[in-house]
Amino acid sequence: MPEPDDIQLEEETPQQEETQPKAGFSIGKLIEWLLSNMIPIIIAVVLATVISFLMIRGSLSKKQEEEYKTVKLAPKPEPLMIFKLDEFRINTSDVDESHFVRLKINLAYNGKNKKLSAELAQRIEQIRDIIIRILNSKEKQDIDEPIEKEELKEEIKKQINNILSSGEIEEIYYDEFVIS
Repeated sequence: MPEPDDIQLEEETPQQEETQPKAGFSIGKLIEWLLSNMIPIIIAVVLATVISFLMIRGSLSKKQEEEYKTVKLAPKPEPLMIFKLDEFRINTSDVDESHFVRLKINLAYNGKNKKLSAELAQRIEQIRDIIIRILNSKEKQDIDEPIEKEELKEEIKKQINNILSSGEIEEIYYDEFVIS
C-alpha cells in the first residue's frame, strides 16, 4: 500500500470564466434594452394621449357652451293665431272594409295678418271641402301611422294655401284624430 505521503491529490484548479461577453442572443440583454428604450416611449405616448383628451374635452365644452348661449339668446316666436274648424266625420276610401275618421283640425297663422283672418272666415266652406276631399281619397293604412298623419297635415296645408290670397297657413294642429 502506498503511504499516505506518497498519494498525490490532484487539486482542481478553477477554470477561469471568460470575461469577454458572448456574441449570441441573451434574454437579459433584451430585457435591459426594452427597459431602457421602450419605457420613455410608452410614457411619452400616455402623456400625449392624456393631453390630447383634455384639450379635445375643453374645446367641446366651449362649443356646447356657445351653442347654449346662442339658443338661449334667440328670441322666441310669437304664438300663432288659431282658426278652429268644426269636427269632420268622414269615411275612408277603403274598398274591402269601411273605416270612419273623426277629426278636429285647427289652422294656425300669423296673428298680425288681419286680412288672412277675414279670408279664412269667408272661405270656410272651401276649406272644409278641401279637407273632406283629401280624407275621402285616403285609405286607413294611408293615415294610420304618426308619420302619415304628419304627411296629411302637410298635404292639407298645401291645398289650403293654394286658395288663399291674403297669406298662408303656417301650421295645422290636430285637436282630435280617431280612426275606427
